[in-house]
Amino acid sequence: MRRLLGRPVGVDVPLPSDTPTPSAPAADRPAEPRLPVDTSLVTEPSRPGDHGVDVVVTVAETTFRDGGHRAVVRAARDAGAATVVVSVYDVHAGPTSVYPAVVAGADHVVARATVAATWGGAVAAARPLLTSARVVVQDASVTMPLEAYATLTAALDRAPVAVGVVRTGDDLVASAGAVLVRGTAPVAALLRGHPAEDADLLDGAEVFAADEPCFAVRTADLALPVRTVDTRTAVARLTRDSADAGGGPCVVVALGRVYRTHVLRERRYDTDAATALAHWRTRVDGTAITALERAGLVPGLPAADPAGAPVALREPVVRAERGAERVTLRDRGERLRWSIRIAAHPGPGGDDWGDTFFARDLATALRSLGQEVVVDHRESHVRPLSEHLDDVALTLRGLDDTAVHPAATNVLWVISHPDLVTADELARYDLRFAAGPVWAARVAADTGLDVAPLLQATDPTRFHPGPGAPEYAGLDTAFVGKTRQVFRPVVRDAVAAGLDLAVWGEGWEGLLPEGVHRGVFVANEALPSLYRSARVVLNDHWDDMARDGFVSNRLFDAAATGALVLTDPVPGVDELFHGAVRTYRDADELRGLVHQGGDLVGCGTCRAGHPRGCRALLRPAGRGAARSGATAACGRPAPW
Repeated sequence: MRRLLGRPVGVDVPLPSDTPTPSAPAADRPAEPRLPVDTSLVTEPSRPGDHGVDVVVTVAETTFRDGGHRAVVRAARDAGAATVVVSVYDVHAGPTSVYPAVVAGADHVVARATVAATWGGAVAAARPLLTSARVVVQDASVTMPLEAYATLTAALDRAPVAVGVVRTGDDLVASAGAVLVRGTAPVAALLRGHPAEDADLLDGAEVFAADEPCFAVRTADLALPVRTVDTRTAVARLTRDSADAGGGPCVVVALGRVYRTHVLRERRYDTDAATALAHWRTRVDGTAITALERAGLVPGLPAADPAGAPVALREPVVRAERGAERVTLRDRGERLRWSIRIAAHPGPGGDDWGDTFFARDLATALRSLGQEVVVDHRESHVRPLSEHLDDVALTLRGLDDTAVHPAATNVLWVISHPDLVTADELARYDLRFAAGPVWAARVAADTGLDVAPLLQATDPTRFHPGPGAPEYAGLDTAFVGKTRQVFRPVVRDAVAAGLDLAVWGEGWEGLLPEGVHRGVFVANEALPSLYRSARVVLNDHWDDMARDGFVSNRLFDAAATGALVLTDPVPGVDELFHGAVRTYRDADELRGLVHQGGDLVGCGTCRAGHPRGCRALLRPAGRGAARSGATAACGRPAPW
């Protein structure tokens, strides 16, 4: 090193006076005390009171050192927990494993300074610190929304143990409770691999036990955990033993977006797990039959989880099958199960996608006809444990070419980005529809495949004429949408035309004049009020969609509220909307239409632009609603 620095070898060069003195070598510093792994099982019970809720946060040692427990602790605190107890474990510990001491934080206490060798040992160490009437046990690998804590503990009014439905990151069910297939085998996860909609139907049903560390217990009934490295077996024994102690059932509770962020199945099966499971050797579980009945399903023959091979632990799989009542409707003939497949991401990442809103509305409409519907996001288009139940797989074609369903009738509905769709993709489907009639006719002629026009639509129960909202009072010209990494033409033209413009959406920062950008997001439930409040609503299309007649869904939504809508030219718009939607070609024409629109308002009856004095649009003073029995200028009765 001295040669590299140009200093003589063997000569000490003094450091400058302002250079910090190097710290002592690690070997000379006092070693941080390290504690051996804790293999004990604390038997001291809890001391429950009459009120309140405590939360036990179990956390794997590596996650604890990375601070992965902090978000769960904050959520428990924000949900009103009286005491949050953090208990650390490491199921991969060896006999000589040592760890730094576990230290409490300002918002939580720790069960022990030592790291437990098993998950059950971590819960046992936390029990003596519990003083509230109820306790939620949650691993740091499971995230819950704040409202889930109250929902879960409220279920303890009717049962000693409440089991939360847990999802995987792709929004499929990880478990809706545990099924006891046979008394000496590991439990099976009920509805594993199913869409979340299936588990929602089981809400309140009795189940044998939990197999995910996300449950609530009456503190007085919280049993002593068993000692095993297999966490799922430990969870199942603890919840079932606690329910037995309380003299009641375990009930499953649908909590919404409860996710497991880490893999729980350790694939280890020790002799302690075998002993723990043998406790149920003569026990028979009939809860799966009655629970699945709520979803019109019956349990199929159990099988072994192929992912468990070749290790010793093989998890049983109970595949749900159709029940007799699930197939027919009394008044509408056959009842089908529809999978609506969209390109949006699961969870919060897909909440602001238009495909998500459209799929939800479509699902609601199909259910009103007696159909069964689940929505599959891009990560759940393939779900081997439950896709055999689907009758129809409806793909809302956006950005992705989606693999067809192996057994269902495959229906393609092209609603955007038509240039991405190939003839080979079309040929894979049994039925084909397109929201662009021009594209449908051309492609059908080019390929010889049947492609029928099927326009998008709106939900009139949400998008309909009515009063605006105070927060949007005085709104003149509005646009809601992302930049799409370009300066969208209708916004660019509106700025050039000098309009009184308000824009909501992501990516507009720095692109618009001061005061124009009003926010990055408008909740879907707030859109109808915004559209009703605006004098004019702007819209535009991707070039390929405009060329081929793909009418944006925003046109249907905004026009249904009675707004006057201006958009770029799209074939068929004039005939479809009869003046409630008008097209423009440049900034000057846009300016003229907006100014002309000062005396015109979209009519919710005939969808034509009518003078602002049209009786259908008059609102009684102080009520903000149209007069009952009013007649539009077109002569048709107003719908209010």
